[in-house]
Amino acid sequence: MCSDDQIVFDEARQLIRDGDFAGALIPLEALIAVHPRSAALRWHRSRCLRALERDAEAIADLDTVIALRPDYVPALVARAELAEADEAGEEAIGLLRRALAIDADDADVGFRLSLLLADHGAHDEAIALLTRAIASDPSRHEAWRLRADLRHRLAASPADDADVVSDPLGMRYDRAQLEAALADYQAAVAIADDLRVDLRIADIAQRLGRYEEAVVHGDAVLARLAADDPVRSHVQELRDRAAAGPDGEREHYARMIEAALGDATGADRDLHEDMANAALRSAADHIRRGADVSSALETFVPESAEDASAAYIAHQIHNLAHEPPPGLEPAVASEFPGYQQRHLAAVRRTIEPLGYVHLTDAEARNLGQTLGQRVVIGLYVHPQYGTAAAYAMRPKWPGLLGFLALFLSGKWRAQRMLECVSRFADGTFLSTREAGADVFEYDAAESFHLEKLADGSGPRAVAERHAVRVRERLADLPGSAVDVPTTLDGIEGQWIESNQLKAEYRRSIDYVTDAELRGLLGRHYDRYAEKVRARLALMTAE
Repeated sequence: MCSDDQIVFDEARQLIRDGDFAGALIPLEALIAVHPRSAALRWHRSRCLRALERDAEAIADLDTVIALRPDYVPALVARAELAEADEAGEEAIGLLRRALAIDADDADVGFRLSLLLADHGAHDEAIALLTRAIASDPSRHEAWRLRADLRHRLAASPADDADVVSDPLGMRYDRAQLEAALADYQAAVAIADDLRVDLRIADIAQRLGRYEEAVVHGDAVLARLAADDPVRSHVQELRDRAAAGPDGEREHYARMIEAALGDATGADRDLHEDMANAALRSAADHIRRGADVSSALETFVPESAEDASAAYIAHQIHNLAHEPPPGLEPAVASEFPGYQQRHLAAVRRTIEPLGYVHLTDAEARNLGQTLGQRVVIGLYVHPQYGTAAAYAMRPKWPGLLGFLALFLSGKWRAQRMLECVSRFADGTFLSTREAGADVFEYDAAESFHLEKLADGSGPRAVAERHAVRVRERLADLPGSAVDVPTTLDGIEGQWIESNQLKAEYRRSIDYVTDAELRGLLGRHYDRYAEKVRARLALMTAE
């Protein structure tokens, strides 16, 4: 490259440093016309194209760079990122393998590859890479935590010949994997303060019968929670269960089963309810004597497949009025599955130009326990319109009967959502989102007004429609205002308040309308409706 070309190249790089990617393309493309096989020029142009979201063109340039310089690790990593964004996970894994083969000591590449491998179920290989990353940098907190997560996940699928421990729910865990996961979590929490890790240590310690250790970590979490933190009571309950030793969890589950019966007396129950009452109380006593929950229920509450499915569906409806506080805590999106990251990135690109400001990414730790999976939530605030939450989740395999319930409701597929919410000074909430598979309505609710757009409307349509609804309400009520939270605690508080309004409405209509039940069950209505109603009646008897 001659001196004049070098001057132009330096100008282009300065424009890139200044963030003027469109401006930098002009001198870069002029130079590429003269030097079409310059890997450096095409590399810098690919950076500009990616910044401008012209991914297809960036891919073409990166492919050229890799062809010219097969050992250029940054190009391989960038190309892998674009492959992952296009849901070409296997291609991304192959590219990162090439990069790591070139520079085996690149801890960032190894960690990125381990995330992808974990997302694709290659847990053993991911653990091996994380072990190398930890060896090269023992202070890397996220590597310890991810390896612990993977070992904890593997512990739940013990081999036939493994030394296992069982919990009161009948879940079996590989003791060695639990021990290894516990050691990794302990290493992670020694590096950086982490509430989630402390809670996980407490949980595993209890599984292993180390109740004093579980109490210590439960106390560590409680010491960092504010007195009015809505999740404090939940953590206190977990801590107290551990303090009660081996009988703590058994008593908890026995009481849960008994609580489902309510306080109805024998005179208020029909024969069917009386039989159910006797069966469940027998199951609760059996649990207290050492049986696991599943075995006790199978022994004392024999059910057909249809009865079990109806019970599952009724339980989900019942949960609408009994959601725990979300327990929001900051989260790092890159530690979650790729499809969740991609959805959050797409929503952010869409709604930030509309005035929404990204507050943080968070995890609702209490809901994660209910859902059986971790879900990252992108949280936004708008100075006029309140809050917005973006998330994506895939149903986990819940067993055959659970799958049937999900299949009946149309929920056996990934859900990608943006929900916009505004709380007004009078305590009224407006909420707008796509319908998804949700058949539940709140048209008659007094202070919670939900509008659902057609599936496929997209985040922009949701945000724009919500803005129209807010402006209309403000015009109808002069002097009214939207309460805009500015902290994670503020969003948590509004979430809890809106849940309480929805719960009150659910209880006021006996949890589900006939129209909702028909929408939920579809052509299976005649087969399941009465069974579901009977289960709901049992669960909500007073």
